[in-house]
Amino acid sequence: VSELMVQEDDDDLRLSMSLRPTTLSTRPNSLSVNGNEKAVPEESVLRSLSTGTLKYPDDEHFYTFNSAHLQDLGAIGNGNFGTVYKMRHRETNKLIAVKRIRCNNIDQREQIRLLREHDTIVKSEKGPNIVKFYGAIFSEGDCWICMELMDISMDLLYRRVYDVKQSRLNENVVGHITVCTVDALDYLKKELKIIHRDVKPSNILVDGHGAVKLCDFGICGQLEDSVVKTHDAGCQPYLAPERITSSDKYDVRSDVWSLGITLYEIATGRFPYQQWNSLFDQIAAVVNGDPPILRPDSGDMNYSLPLVKFINTCLTKERRHRPKYDTLKSFDFYQIYAKGGPEIEEAKEILGVEAIDTRDHPIDIRG
Repeated sequence: VSELMVQEDDDDLRLSMSLRPTTLSTRPNSLSVNGNEKAVPEESVLRSLSTGTLKYPDDEHFYTFNSAHLQDLGAIGNGNFGTVYKMRHRETNKLIAVKRIRCNNIDQREQIRLLREHDTIVKSEKGPNIVKFYGAIFSEGDCWICMELMDISMDLLYRRVYDVKQSRLNENVVGHITVCTVDALDYLKKELKIIHRDVKPSNILVDGHGAVKLCDFGICGQLEDSVVKTHDAGCQPYLAPERITSSDKYDVRSDVWSLGITLYEIATGRFPYQQWNSLFDQIAAVVNGDPPILRPDSGDMNYSLPLVKFINTCLTKERRHRPKYDTLKSFDFYQIYAKGGPEIEEAKEILGVEAIDTRDHPIDIRG
């Protein structure tokens, strides 16, 4: 069986770790999206995203709409390429998230990333634990992309729980988050042949019902003939060792490393490394140093052996020894919480309460 691998071809990227795009024409004749040439209408790549209708997963009806059909309830955050607003669809009274993207604010490379994110969300309509796309319009010089509304991201939620409330997330909550995230990543790989490449707490969203969903697919790597070349990297602190200094091929196991860092944070309330002041510090710690290890008895908190094994195996430094998703799904920690039942229902309830509490009491996590 051929191995699904990704090849990065920009050595300078690893030296600078910079994602600043090169400004190019905003009216290209075509854009390469996920390795495929995609024709772009002359008027604007953003206009090509417009559907003019809203379609909800639980409703067979298509709702024709424009900006007047949406009630603005205020900005809720900044996403890739634009500001995200909470809005109400007047006809159905449904609450949705709307990302407004100003046409003249994005260059060609950002257009490629936008199309990649849009394509992934649309194609993931039946995927588990992935934010849903409802429709899009072009209005007032902006592209309005309408998506499923979630309440908060995991980075904000866990910081409030651990730092502000001086509490913790129980293992059934961590287990629920783990199962949802692994299932989403496995779906991307098997059904869409995509590697996410930016797994981190801020890209895991939660709602008031305890649902957990993966988002932000702007730098996904599309696997074509098992290999793809790209200039995009993920968030620096979450990059696997092989992605920081090596130009070798890499595969989904790089996402597994990022998942391990993410789950370590969520389980302990802290990032596993000391703060880095430079790329050299990061290389010294991640590439040359020992990997983080979660111990059953860490400070004031205890962790079960299944959880410890799951996270520590994700953080296996040598890529060839790091598991892929099918192996992770065979681990006890995944199996315990993939079955559902009372513990997961309790986890959803707790997570939902914490999501609403964090949404209503935002904290500053900068710096």
